[in-house]
Amino acid sequence: MTRDRGNGWGAGWRMALIAAFLPAAALAQGADELASMIRQSLDGIEYRLDLRPQQAAQDLQEQQRRLELLEKEAPDHPDLAALQEKFHTLQDGLAASLAHAASDVTTGAGAAQIPTAPEGFTRGLEEVGALQKQAESAFLIGNTAEAAEYLDQAERQMVALEQRYGGEIPKGHATLLVTQEKIAALKDQLAEAKSAD
Repeated sequence: MTRDRGNGWGAGWRMALIAAFLPAAALAQGADELASMIRQSLDGIEYRLDLRPQQAAQDLQEQQRRLELLEKEAPDHPDLAALQEKFHTLQDGLAASLAHAASDVTTGAGAAQIPTAPEGFTRGLEEVGALQKQAESAFLIGNTAEAAEYLDQAERQMVALEQRYGGEIPKGHATLLVTQEKIAALKDQLAEAKSAD
């Protein structure tokens, strides 16, 4: 009788341990995905720091929120310190870029050097960016089907924009390159998530 009770208690204890471990494993996987997303975004921001400092500033604010979330959810994550260090380095670089851009505006330098894209293309690209962000948000909460749907819409709209405005898009258009980068990165992460299932 005592042995039975002991076995029952042992089985119950094992089940409790397994139940406690599963959310931790899911959280660790989510934290790894979040860290990977932050790393890719910070790399993109570093690339356009001098080209589009105002855009980089907005994107850096978004990454600050993500870093705070990672710190809260996984304070012992192995990549956290390096990501925070890179974030602070980019903040310093951004301050210098914004100061440089402001001096260009006051002296009138640089304004004629940056070719601009048509307004319709810029608006369309903002819509693509919004779809990409919705896809990213859906992916972060584990809704891969919805993320894939938003990503598909973003890709289709991007192709349509490039076909429509092809010759009018300035070479090396920073926002276009960054948006393409983000879409490709999220597409890879979705493919990895599907293969893991």
